[in-house]
Amino acid sequence: MIDQLPEPRTLPDDVRVRARRRVSEGMKPGASTSTAALIAAGVSVLAAGAVFAGQALHGGAADVAAPSTVPHNGELVGKDRAVVNHVERGKVAPDVLARCAAAARSHPPVDQWQTVATSHRNGTVLTAFRVPAGVFFCANTATTTTISAPDPATIEQGRRKVKILFTTPTGAMAGLVSPDMRFLSLWRIAGSGENTTSPALVDGLFLAPDGYLRAETGTQALANGEEFAVRAVPKPAPSVVDRPLPPAARDTPQAQRFAACLTDRAVPDPDQFAHGVTAQVSATSTVVLGRFGDLLVYCLDGEDPAGASVYDVRDTDGMEIVTGSTVASVRASYDFTPLPGGGSVSTNTAAVGLLLDPRVASITFTAPGRADVPAVIGNGTFVLAAPFTDDQVEGRVVVRDAQGAVLETITPTR
Repeated sequence: MIDQLPEPRTLPDDVRVRARRRVSEGMKPGASTSTAALIAAGVSVLAAGAVFAGQALHGGAADVAAPSTVPHNGELVGKDRAVVNHVERGKVAPDVLARCAAAARSHPPVDQWQTVATSHRNGTVLTAFRVPAGVFFCANTATTTTISAPDPATIEQGRRKVKILFTTPTGAMAGLVSPDMRFLSLWRIAGSGENTTSPALVDGLFLAPDGYLRAETGTQALANGEEFAVRAVPKPAPSVVDRPLPPAARDTPQAQRFAACLTDRAVPDPDQFAHGVTAQVSATSTVVLGRFGDLLVYCLDGEDPAGASVYDVRDTDGMEIVTGSTVASVRASYDFTPLPGGGSVSTNTAAVGLLLDPRVASITFTAPGRADVPAVIGNGTFVLAAPFTDDQVEGRVVVRDAQGAVLETITPTR
């Protein structure tokens, strides 16, 4: 019996949809009594938004990510992904419009383009337009523009319908959804659990600026609680390098190791990310970071899979852990151990992030009765592996300059 539950916390993304999928499976005919009990427990945990003992869970190849969950008409749906994906209806920045127009080849004049919405997240801006010939999409990164041709496609009649019309070489995705759609999550069937996205739903469209690669090889959807394969997914539209920049150096073994973890990952402008720091955080886990402006690439080497994930450290959607005016970071779990039923679990968390102030020379976790824990710093990035998940430790993070003067003291986000 549990005498006291831990404080409410946000569930890791992959836990939410894995639980949601198990709920769906348990509701099918033939579910056992024990399964139903587990389902009820899972729903209770989701409703409370709690995770026990600060654990992070990873699933197998078919597990997917999703937002925080709340009840909606008897179904589990995500929080407003239009907010998370920064959707602006009817708006497009002049620079974005100019780049899309310059890349257009089979489109009417730009004064006939009706902007449906623009969405941006983690280094990609994705815009939907309508013209008399249909809908089309344009994705911009720092160096590339990718645009589709106008498509007269319509969504078929019925509930929970999804049609993917647009994918890009860096993982952005967009398409049509039926009017009843309230929650949508997509993932690559044969990919790792990191190849997922939860798009924004806007006026009969879905927009996923931060998606995954090779969706055309097999994509699964979770739409309003129902899971199914999405058919006829197009190959990525070709990109135009319209804002070329010199690539980051790859002239050291560590930089080459960093470049390897960018392979087959949905990272916009991967050649622009410079290797930041490589830090061994345990006997089995090594964190590798890269930086391009305010974008952070994080790779956990020594785990399976070791693919990279990209984050805008100024827009972390609740993943921040040590963030202030001089530094910004996201939480990263490591030392995963297998679970008997599949997947893995970790109770160790590090802060991985960027230096926002060039004066920063040291970052130290300090707590009463504990030895100080220094961060590993390199090329504008840092890794701080401290006891963040220990509820008994009331620690602070002290940021200092090269002379030892305190620039900032930060209370880690729990």
